Amino acid sequence: MQLNSARYFCVMFLLSVTGYMFAQKDAMNVYDGNKMYYEGKTIDATSRYREALKINPNNQKANFNLGNSLYKNALQIKASKENFIQGGKKVTPDSLAGLVFDEAAQSFAQVANTISNKDTLHQAWHNIGNCYLQKKDYQQAVDAYKKSLKYNPKDEETRYNLAYALKHMPKDKKGGGGGSPKEEDKKDKNKNAAPQQNQMNKDQAEQLLKALMNQEKKLQDKRKQKQEDASKSSVDKDW
Repeated sequence: MQLNSARYFCVMFLLSVTGYMFAQKDAMNVYDGNKMYYEGKTIDATSRYREALKINPNNQKANFNLGNSLYKNALQIKASKENFIQGGKKVTPDSLAGLVFDEAAQSFAQVANTISNKDTLHQAWHNIGNCYLQKKDYQQAVDAYKKSLKYNPKDEETRYNLAYALKHMPKDKKGGGGGSPKEEDKKDKNKNAAPQQNQMNKDQAEQLLKALMNQEKKLQDKRKQKQEDASKSSVDKDW
């Protein structure tokens, strides 16, 4: 199955140069982060969104877009074949990607638990579901997709992902874990319930960002070296 990356990226580019110059600092960081995101510089974009949230922790645009950039970062880590160093210990790509998916889910949950717009709630819970689906945490993915469909029951992609998650759940959990309908209703009504996840503190997040930036620099150096080697080997032979 091929999953789309975290979708519905909120476009928050300012409408004019004048508006940009007089915007608050957190909005300026979101603006810069959006530009970097579209340029494929998702690690730099992540840093900008973090800066925006340091200035204004209630900037939900920054939280949503941070979730998207973290999701992209996690996919890059997951595809990497090299181990990372975190806290002086080697960490496998899957383990580190899992932590980043968790943080992405936290960012989306922050939005989902503080806004009332149905379309945004649908988008946020869908993205949370994608984070857990990537981790193969099928129960939490199912829960998130169900919440997403409450706000937009007709979304085919969410329905497909829900079906995929249900299909891959352990057989003993496909029945919903044995909870009664009343218990499930209570869970659905608890709008402030954030998904369960391993919390990542600020120091770990900063260490992770540095590790990602170092990894990205190494990859760029390798690509550059390959390009230089290719240019040297493509010289035409003299007859």
